[in-house]
Amino acid sequence: MPLARTSACSLVAVVAASELVFVPGVGFRPLASATLVTPVTAERGEWSVTIERLLRSSEKTELVFSLTGPGGPPVSGVGFERPEPPAWMHLPISLHHAGGTIELTNEGQGPSGFSAGAGSHLRTIHPTVRFPPLPPDTMDLEVVFDGAPGSWAVPVRLTASTQYGLPAKGLQAADSHHGVTLTVRGVARSDSMTAVDVNASLDPTPQPRFMRSLGLRRHRPGDEPEFALFDDRGSEVREFAVFDDEVAKGSELHQVLVFPPLDAEATRCSFTIPDVVLAEYNGAWTKMAVPSESSTRFGTFDVRAAVTKVQSRRGPAVRVSLDDGGWHDDRRLLYPETVWVNGRHGGISWDGSPSSGEPCAVLAENPQDDASEVMIESPVVRLRGPWRFEFDL
Repeated sequence: MPLARTSACSLVAVVAASELVFVPGVGFRPLASATLVTPVTAERGEWSVTIERLLRSSEKTELVFSLTGPGGPPVSGVGFERPEPPAWMHLPISLHHAGGTIELTNEGQGPSGFSAGAGSHLRTIHPTVRFPPLPPDTMDLEVVFDGAPGSWAVPVRLTASTQYGLPAKGLQAADSHHGVTLTVRGVARSDSMTAVDVNASLDPTPQPRFMRSLGLRRHRPGDEPEFALFDDRGSEVREFAVFDDEVAKGSELHQVLVFPPLDAEATRCSFTIPDVVLAEYNGAWTKMAVPSESSTRFGTFDVRAAVTKVQSRRGPAVRVSLDDGGWHDDRRLLYPETVWVNGRHGGISWDGSPSSGEPCAVLAENPQDDASEVMIESPVVRLRGPWRFEFDL
């Protein structure tokens, strides 16, 4: 939406006094901070680790890594088994630097997950952990993993954020709909790009919700742009890259949207996010026979459900199609995020395009071709805004 037509009634735009830099591919960081510019990888027997992100600031030290090691019996690869998390999922971690050692506490454990490959006994964890601040001059340190992999020290060198960063402005431009608050927290510009920092947070609800995307889909390289940025000189640009940044809670979403440069004389800009997609954990299974057609309740939606046995590219499967009958209070059901067949947990694929913004049937694997019942949970929902923002550059 062009700047002159942006409604101010639903937005708050406050420029906060903040010293920030934007590090391309990393995110917006405090001026007096240091960060890991290039991921560090190390191997030790069956163990391997990639330190993806390490931030030192005056407020905290944040570490994001992927650690792979022996974690359980091989996953057969027949259908989809739900592997147990490795016993070492919350292994001890410490940071060793010239001035001493900082231990990870329970309070520092952030969002985490794990994965397992078919036929492999290896497991990979993907945690975000936080430590107290390091001394302000620390550039060289060791990340030490203890427990199952032994005492394993991985050396890391940080770089001042200002070395590769662009000057950035801190902002607090927010808009809220459906209990979803999107906040533009920073903007940076150069003669080759404009970067906008957007954080999504969710109001508390009786059952948890989890952000899935700004717009209709997660951005992948080569995707068509979804957003437009307008300035007060009449320029309009669309994003060419989107990447994730740190989050405080797993239910949140923090992304950096990267646009081409705006007019060099521009002093103010606006942009709109028309829709968001999130998953609503409803805490109860909806059960249906295979095959069947029925009217049923799924989360907060009354749906017409069709369940059939089909042959997918990977073999026998169950197709689940849900129709909520159209928009309801600017909400639209897209698909169930979790589908179990005969009590077996399985992944899903889509019979159609989930990024179209319309309801999409899902396929759940049924390798034994014996499906008699499906259970579905966690509606994935499109919420229509729009969320509007206007701020000084």
